[in-house]
Amino acid sequence: MKPSFPLPLLLPLVLLLTFSSTLSIVSSSTIPLQLQSLLSLKSSLKDPLLTLHDWDSTPAFSTPKNAQNPVWCTWSGIKCDPKNSQVVSLNLSNRNLTGTIPVEIRYLSSLIHLNLSNNAFGGPFPTSVFELRELRTLDISHNNFNSTFPPGISKLKHLTVFNAYSNSFTGLLSSEFVRLRFLERLNLSGSYFEGRIPRSYGGFVRLKFLGLAGNLLDGQIPAEMGFLSPAEKIDLGYNNFSGGLPMEFSRLVNLKYLDMSMANLAGKLPPEIGNLTNLEVLLLFKNKFYGEIPASFRGLSNVRVLDLSNNLLSGKIPSEFANLKELAGLSLMNNKLEGEIPEQIGELQNLNTLLLWNNSLSGTLPQKLGSNGKLQKVDVSSNSLTGSIPPNLCFQNQLVKLILFSNFFTNGLPNSLANCSSLQRFRIQNNRLNGSVPYGFGFLPNLTFMDISNNNFSGSIPSDFGNALKLEFLNISGNSFNNELPANIWSAPELQIFSARKSRLVGKIPDFIGCKSVYKIELDSNFLNGSIPWDIGHCNKLISLNLRRNSLTGIIPWEISTLPVITDVDLSYNYLTGTIPSNFDNCTTLESFNVSYNLLTGPIPNSGTIFPNLHPSSFYGNEGLCGGILKIPCKSDSSAGAEAESRRQEPRKTAGAVVWIMAAAFGIGLFVLIAGTRCFHANYSRRFSDDREIGPWKLTAFQRLNFTADDVLECLPMTDKILGMGSTGTVYKAEMPSGEIIAVKKLWGKQKETVGRRQGVLAEVEVLGNVRHRNIVRLLGCCSNREMTMLLYEYMPNGSLDDLLHGKYKGENLCLIFAEYAYTLQVDEKSDIYSYGVVLMEILSGKRSVDAQFGEGNSIVDWVRSKIKIKDGINDILDKNAGASCASIREEMMLLLRIALLCTSRNPADRPSMRDVVSMLQEARPKRKLPGSLGGDGGDNATLNGGVDVCDVVASIPQKPIMEC
Repeated sequence: MKPSFPLPLLLPLVLLLTFSSTLSIVSSSTIPLQLQSLLSLKSSLKDPLLTLHDWDSTPAFSTPKNAQNPVWCTWSGIKCDPKNSQVVSLNLSNRNLTGTIPVEIRYLSSLIHLNLSNNAFGGPFPTSVFELRELRTLDISHNNFNSTFPPGISKLKHLTVFNAYSNSFTGLLSSEFVRLRFLERLNLSGSYFEGRIPRSYGGFVRLKFLGLAGNLLDGQIPAEMGFLSPAEKIDLGYNNFSGGLPMEFSRLVNLKYLDMSMANLAGKLPPEIGNLTNLEVLLLFKNKFYGEIPASFRGLSNVRVLDLSNNLLSGKIPSEFANLKELAGLSLMNNKLEGEIPEQIGELQNLNTLLLWNNSLSGTLPQKLGSNGKLQKVDVSSNSLTGSIPPNLCFQNQLVKLILFSNFFTNGLPNSLANCSSLQRFRIQNNRLNGSVPYGFGFLPNLTFMDISNNNFSGSIPSDFGNALKLEFLNISGNSFNNELPANIWSAPELQIFSARKSRLVGKIPDFIGCKSVYKIELDSNFLNGSIPWDIGHCNKLISLNLRRNSLTGIIPWEISTLPVITDVDLSYNYLTGTIPSNFDNCTTLESFNVSYNLLTGPIPNSGTIFPNLHPSSFYGNEGLCGGILKIPCKSDSSAGAEAESRRQEPRKTAGAVVWIMAAAFGIGLFVLIAGTRCFHANYSRRFSDDREIGPWKLTAFQRLNFTADDVLECLPMTDKILGMGSTGTVYKAEMPSGEIIAVKKLWGKQKETVGRRQGVLAEVEVLGNVRHRNIVRLLGCCSNREMTMLLYEYMPNGSLDDLLHGKYKGENLCLIFAEYAYTLQVDEKSDIYSYGVVLMEILSGKRSVDAQFGEGNSIVDWVRSKIKIKDGINDILDKNAGASCASIREEMMLLLRIALLCTSRNPADRPSMRDVVSMLQEARPKRKLPGSLGGDGGDNATLNGGVDVCDVVASIPQKPIMEC
C-alpha cells in the first residue's frame, strides 16, 4: 500500500522537492545572496495567514543574471534601491508571524529599514539582526521577545530609531544603547526591565524620544537625564521609582511631552519645571507629590494638558493658571486643594476638560465657564462650591459630561442644559438646587445617566422623561415635587433604574406598560395611594421593587410572583389587604420579601423553598396573618375564609381569561408540535443527509497547523479526555497525529442559532486569533460547520485556575454559570465582572464557588452576603491561611472583599467596569482611600444605587482587635 499524506503535509513536501530539484540544477554560487536570505527567512517563519504567498522563487531562476528588476523586489513588504536593486526595506509587520529569524538575514547587507512589529515572535531576540550594519530603523514592537536584551546592538552605528514597545524583555536596561550616536528614538516601554535607569542614559547626544514606561524600574531617576537637551518626549510612567522629580529636568528646554504618571514619585513639585516653555503635555498623576502647586508653572505657556491628579497637593489653585492660554485639559482631582477656583480659568479659550473633584474647593464655579464653545467634560464634585451653575456650560453643544454632585450649589437649573444635545452624563445630586426641573431633558438624544437626587426641586416632573431614547439611569429622589409621576414614565425604552425615594410623590403609580428594560424601581417613602397596577407583569427584567412607606391599598398583585428574575420586594408600611397570593410558592428567585405593617390576612405560603427561610419580621404588623414562620396557628374558619379570599385574588374566570387560557394551550401545543418535528428532522438529517445538508467542516488557522479538522474530530468521543465543562461548552485534551497536544473547546450547539449570530461569533474568534498577549492563552484556530463551532487552543498543562485555588478534585467540577445567565442565557462584559468577583471571593475565603456548607441552591456570593450581615461574620469569610490574622494583610483583604461585593452586585448595571476594578485594585493597599470614598464620576460604581455603600456595610461590622504582625 502506498503511503498517504494529508494535504497540509503534502504541499510543503512538494515545494521542498521542487526547491531541492531546482537547486540541483542551479548551483548555489549562481543564487543571489539576497534571494538566499529571503528564501531562508520564508522557510524559517510560520505564516498562518499566508501573507508571504507571493514570495515565489520560481521566476527568479529563469531571470537573466544581469536583470535590472529582480523578482524579489516585487514581493510584498520589500523595497529595493532603484539604482542597484538592493533590498533597502523589509516590512513584515501585522502578519501574525512566528518562528525564527535565520542567520542568513545578514546577506541583506544594504537593508536600511526592518519592521517586525505586531507579530507573535517569541524567545530571545536574534543577534543576527545586529549584522545588518546599514540599519537606520528597527521596529520589533508588539511581540513577545523575552529573556534579557542581548549584547551587540552597538554594531548598528547608523541606527536612528529602535522601537521595542510591548515585549517581555527582562533584566537590566542595557547601557550599550548610549553608544548609538545617531539614535533619535528609543522605546523600551511595556516589558519587564528592572533595576535603575543607568546614569549613562543622560549621554544620548541626539535622542528626541525616550520611552521606559510600564516596566519594573526602581531607584531614583538619575539627575544626569537633565542633559538630554535634544529630548522632546520622555515617558517614564508606570514604574516604581523612589525620590522625586529631579530639578535638572528644567534644563530640557526642547521638551514637549513629559509623562511620569503612576511612578511612585514623592516630594514637592520643583518650581524649576516652570522653565519648560515648550512643554505641551505634563502628566504627573497618581504619585505622592505634596505641598503647593508652584506659581512658576505660569511659565508653561504652551502647555495643553496638565494632569496633577491623585496626589497630596494642598493650597490654592494658582491664579497664574489664567496665563496658560493654550490649556485644553486641566485635572487636579483627588488632592487636598482648597480656596476658590480662579475666575479667569473660565475665560481660557481652549479649555475643554476641567476635572477638580474630591478636593476642598469653595466659592463659585467660574460663571464664564463654557463660553468658549469647546467645553466637553466638567467634574467638580465632592467639594464645597456654592452659587449658581454657570449658564453657558453647553454653549455650542459640545458638553458630554457634567458632574457637580456633593457641593452646595443653589438656585435653579439653567434652561440651556435641557437643550444640550451632546450631554451624556448629568449628575448634580446632593446640592441645594431648587425650582422646577426644566422640560426638555427627555428629548436629549445622547443622555444615558441623570441623577438630580437630594436637592430642593419642586413642581411637576417633566413628562418628556418617558421619551428619552438612551436614558438608562434616572434618580429624582430626595426632592419636594408634591406632584404625580408622569403617566408615561416607564416608556423610556432603555430605562433600567428609576429611583424616586422621599420625593413627596402623590397620586397613583402609573401603569407599568412599557417597562421592558427596568431592573430596579424605588418609590418608597412617598404619599402614593391606590393599588399596585396589575400590569407589573410587563416588567419582566425587574429585580428589585421597593414601594415601602406609602399609602397603597388593595391586594398584592399575584403577577409579581411571575416576574422571572424578581429578587427583592418591599411593600411594607402600606395599607394592603387580602392574603399573600399562593403563587409566591412557585417564585424561586426571591431573596427578600417584606410585607410588614399592612392589613394582610390569612396564611403565609409555606410549601415553597423561599418563605420558610425568610425572617419573621418580614410579616410583623399584620394582625390577620398566620401560619408559616410566624408560628401562629390558623383557625379553620379563618383558613377557609383566607382560601376563599385567595381564590378571589386569582384571575377571574371571565370570557377573556378563558380566551387567554385557550390561546396559551394552543400556543404550547403548536410549540411542541413544531419542536418535535424539527427534532425529528434534525435527527433524521444527521443520520441520513450528506455534507451538503450540514455543510463541510471549515478549519480557520491563525498560525501554521500540522493537523486537519478530521484529526480534531477523532479525539472528541473520548470522554476520558475531557478537561472541564463551563457555561459555553466542553473542553477536551486532544493529541494530534504529530504528537502535538491541544485543547479543544466544543461550544454548546444551538439548533435555532441564526446565521448572523454564528457569523458574529466567527468574526470575534478571528479577532481573538490575531491577539498575542502573554496573559492570554493562544487561539490556534477554529473549526466550524453549520451546526457546531470548536475553538482550538494552545494546551496549558498546569491545570485551571480552579486547580490552582483549590487543588484537583476527583468529584464533579462545579462552577458558578452567572446571576443573570440562569434566566437570560446571555453573557456580556458584566457577566465577566461577576465571575471576577467570584474568583476574588474564592481567593479571600479559600472556599469553592459552590459548596454544600452554603446551603442548597446557594453560592459563595449568597454565603458572603449573609455573613456580612451578622456580627463578626467577616471572620468566617477571610481565610486565616491567606494571612487574615495579620492586621496589614487583613486590611488589604477587606478592601478586596469590597471590590468583590461590587463586582457581584445582583443588578448588572450596578457592577463596575473592568477599568474601574483595576483602579480600585490599585488603591487596595493599607492606609489608602477606600473605593467608596473616591467620589467623582470615576467612582460611579463604588456606591450602589439607592445610596447603600458596600464599603460602609463591610466597614461597619464590629471587628476583634488583632495584634500587628
